[in-house]
Parts: sequence; structure tokens; C-alpha cells
Amino acid sequence: MDWSLFLPGATGWGDELLAGLWLTLRLGLTSVLLGTFLGLVAALGELSRFRVLARALTAYNVVMRSVPELLVILLLYYGLAFLLMALLRPFGITSFIEVSPFWAGTLALSLIHAAYASEVFRGAFQAIPKGQIEAGQAFGMSRFLVFRRIKWPVAFRLSLAALANLLMTTFKNTPFVSAIGLQDLIRAAGDAGQNTKLYFQFFIASLAIYLIIAALMQIVQVKAETSLYAHLRRGSSS
Repeated sequence: MDWSLFLPGATGWGDELLAGLWLTLRLGLTSVLLGTFLGLVAALGELSRFRVLARALTAYNVVMRSVPELLVILLLYYGLAFLLMALLRPFGITSFIEVSPFWAGTLALSLIHAAYASEVFRGAFQAIPKGQIEAGQAFGMSRFLVFRRIKWPVAFRLSLAALANLLMTTFKNTPFVSAIGLQDLIRAAGDAGQNTKLYFQFFIASLAIYLIIAALMQIVQVKAETSLYAHLRRGSSS
């Protein structure tokens, strides 16, 4: 194998692969952070007393889990452009409006991530022993204080492993954004393979990079769980 093909510079594809990796990391992390927040909000909405809101959010989760991820990305990318053109047409603006592929892809992946994260959070909140909540209320805690000191810490601990799995799933979904023109890691490897006819070598390199990312995420997850449980043990002993 000619390793110089993976080096930066005019004769190698290192610059393109690094740029694709950087986009994959930015896209994945941004989507996970936004999607996790939206998933938490959606879970609280599903568990609220507002039945219309709860049913609407449940329907949203069902739809998002039933539709292929690629279709969601395409619909959002072209749908946002269509919506903006429709809104600006009354003001005499009729030219095509191009939506940022990065933010369209980020929004799509965030909404997909949120649908699964909301189910994780909802299950975690429902698994909290009622006795803990009643104990907090007996001490005169407000609803917000009960949530901050009891519900959220317990729910986060219960959902941590599932959220870590969702994190990797969202990263594995990032190659779909190549359909709207983004040069992610897989797309960069494909372009390099097309120009050199060494598809296998470049895709093996991409595989190695994804395995490294997964290993790093696993290490972070284990560290986070260890730190969290140690904190809980110190809190219970005191």
C-alpha cells in the first residue's frame, strides 16, 4: 500500500480526509447536543398533564422513528428552501434560496436523535421510585427543586448507557448528509477512491477512524459512569 496517499499535500488525500473527519465530528457533536436537549424537552412534554401536547409529541416520535434518516435529511433540506421561498415571494423575492447544507443536516440529525432520546428520558423518568419524589415533597421542595435534585440526577444516571448508544448511532448516520452535498469522511474517502481506484484502502482507513471514535466514546462513557457512581456513593455515605 502506498501510504503517501494518506498524507497531506498535493500528492496525497490527507487534507481531504481530515476535512471530512472534522465535518463529521462537528456535525455529530452538534446534532447530539441539540438532539439530547430537544429529547429531554419532548420527554417532559409527553409526561406533562397537557394531553394534546403529549399526544402530538408521541406522534412525532412514531413518525421520526418510522421514516428513513436519509429521507428526513432530504425533506428538511429541500423543504426549508421551499418554505423560505414561499415566505419571501410576497416581498418580490422569487430567486432560489439555498439553505446551508450543514445546518439542514444538523437539524435533521438532531430531530432524529431527539425522537429516540425522548423515549430514553421518558422511560428513565417513569422508572424513578415514587418514594424518592414523595420524600422530596415531604421536605417542602418545590416541583422545580424536586426535578433538579431528585428526578434529573436519577433519570440521567438511568439513561446514560442508552444515550451513549444513541451518540454512536447519530455519528453513524452522518454519512447520509453527503446526499445534500456535504463532504463528510465517507464522501471524502469515496472521492479519493474514485480518483485513485483504491476504494478498499480508503474505506478501510475510514473504518479504522470510526473504530477509534467508537473506542474513545466508550472510554468517555466508562469514565462518566465511574465518576457519577462515585459521586452518588459519596452523597449516600454523607
